[in-house]
Amino acid sequence: MLTLDLDLLYLSSAWGVRAQARLESEGDIVAAENERLTRLLSAEETQLTEQRATLPAADFRRLAESFDLRATGIRRERAQAVQDLNGWAEADRAAFFRAALPVMGQVMSDRGAVAVLDRRTVFVSLDAIDVTQQLITTLDQRIGDGAGVVPLPSPDAPLTEATVDAGQAEGSGQAGDAVPDQVE
Repeated sequence: MLTLDLDLLYLSSAWGVRAQARLESEGDIVAAENERLTRLLSAEETQLTEQRATLPAADFRRLAESFDLRATGIRRERAQAVQDLNGWAEADRAAFFRAALPVMGQVMSDRGAVAVLDRRTVFVSLDAIDVTQQLITTLDQRIGDGAGVVPLPSPDAPLTEATVDAGQAEGSGQAGDAVPDQVE
C-alpha cells in the first residue's frame, strides 16, 4: 500500500505551479474587466437617474429598459467568463491526472504496491509509504508543466466602452478546445 496527497501532488508539480500562476493571472484580468464594467455601468446608471427629472416618463422608461437589458447581458457575460476560467482549471487538473496515471502505475509497480490511497483518508501510516514527493519529481521530469495541453478560453469579442455605450455588448468567451484523450 502506498499513500499520496493528491492536492499536494498537483499544486507542487511543475504542471500545477504553472496552471495556478496562469489561473491567477487570468483571474486578475477577468476581475479587472468586471470592475471596469461595474464602474462604467454605475456611471451610466447615475447619468440616467439624473435625466429622469428632465425626460418624459415614456422616454425615461425606454432608456431605463434599454440600460437594464445591456446591464443584465453584461453581468451574464462576465459570469460566463468566470465560469469558463473555472472550467479551464478543472479541465487542466483532470488532464494532469490523466497524464500522471501511467507514472503513478510505474511507481506502484517499482514499489510492489497493490494500491495507492489518498493520504487524507488514512488514519495512521508510515511516511515510507507516501510517494507524493517521488511522484512530483518524476512527473516534472516526464510530463513537465503541461503548457498548452488545455487551452484557456478566449473571448470572441471583448467588451469595450464603445460596445457597452452602443448597447452592443457581444459574447465574452467560449470554453477552450476539448481536452485531448492522451497527453504525450
